[in-house]
Amino acid sequence: MPDAAVCRLTLAQQAAVARLAYCLEQPGAVALLCGPAGVGKTLVLAAVAQAPQLAARGAAVCPFADWEERGATARPPAVLLVDDAQAARDGELTTAIERFFRQRPDGSVALAGEGRLLSLVARDRRLEQMVSLRAVIPPFTLDETRMLVAARLAAAGSLDERDQVARTIHEIAAGIPAAVTRLAALAAVVVESSPGRPLVPDDIEAIHRRLSLQAA
Repeated sequence: MPDAAVCRLTLAQQAAVARLAYCLEQPGAVALLCGPAGVGKTLVLAAVAQAPQLAARGAAVCPFADWEERGATARPPAVLLVDDAQAARDGELTTAIERFFRQRPDGSVALAGEGRLLSLVARDRRLEQMVSLRAVIPPFTLDETRMLVAARLAAAGSLDERDQVARTIHEIAAGIPAAVTRLAALAAVVVESSPGRPLVPDDIEAIHRRLSLQAA
């Protein structure tokens, strides 16, 4: 029976979980997980930590800032999953990983972060040579956005109207799952508040403008 949390992952996220879990079974492995903000990197790390073969060894997710703060004194878990690793300065990741393997020669580590993480690795030859796997989580495809919108907005007008709404959501959110989900959830509120009125792309644009004003 698959874990409920894994069932909620997209296919791309599930593939990343499988690749990372397989890689991190090997002592000494260093893996990278990259993708823009909102694609579900933290969700993937949580699912990797629950993989039976890693959970049995002791796996934990830790933000990079916490890892740096506690790393010199606390013995890390055998499988360390470091989130927000793009926050490191040049050279910090190599130093932290080398310290990790001195403390846990039997361990393995994954670094997750946005695009800057790849730049940090590329600029550090020692770190680049340590990495045995690179996994990338891409944004949603239009079809994946359509599927999510169809599930959230099943009663929001005709099939053609829902398709136009899905396209608008996809374009505004640039396919980022967190943004797609938020827009679809707010669109569902609009539908519930005006039963019988079809949802149109202009409604999505209005929601987006309100969100932008709130963030300003």
